[in-house]
Formats: sequence, structure tokens, C-alpha cells
Amino acid sequence: MVLAQACDRIAAALERYGAVYPFPLLCDPDRAVIKRYGVWHPVGFDSFNTAHPACFLIDAAQRRIRYAFVGSSQFARAPVDAMLSAAS
Repeated sequence: MVLAQACDRIAAALERYGAVYPFPLLCDPDRAVIKRYGVWHPVGFDSFNTAHPACFLIDAAQRRIRYAFVGSSQFARAPVDAMLSAAS
């Protein structure tokens, strides 16, 4: 998971909510990663200097993206059935 926030803010939120994820988290305060993936959203009605909601399923062994979703607003989410289908 890539979060376009400062590492200390991410760490504080994880501690506050007791969140644990079974995958690595990457803090991206300079927005370098979200810009390379083409999901940076500099200015919009519902956001400022962040990423469009996005989901990429990356096949590390094959070195390819098996599924990609980029939302058009901060409220869009990748369909779970599409993600599961791409993963199988």
C-alpha cells in the first residue's frame, strides 16, 4: 500500500487505531511513487495534492501489472470481484 503522507503521520494513525496490515506500507510524502504510477491528483473539487484512489495487482514473479483501477474521484473504489478475479 502506498500512502501519500509523511511517515510519522502514518505511524501515528496505525498506533492510534491499532491497525496491522499483512503487507508492507510505503509512505510517499514527496508523491514520487504516485506520480510515477500516474495517479497524482494535484487539485480537485474533493482533494488537494494527493492520489486518486487506485488499486494495482502486481505479479512480482512475472514483473507485470495484472489488474489496474484508478478512480475518478476520492469516493471511487476498485470492485472487489474484479480484483479477486484478476488474482486467481
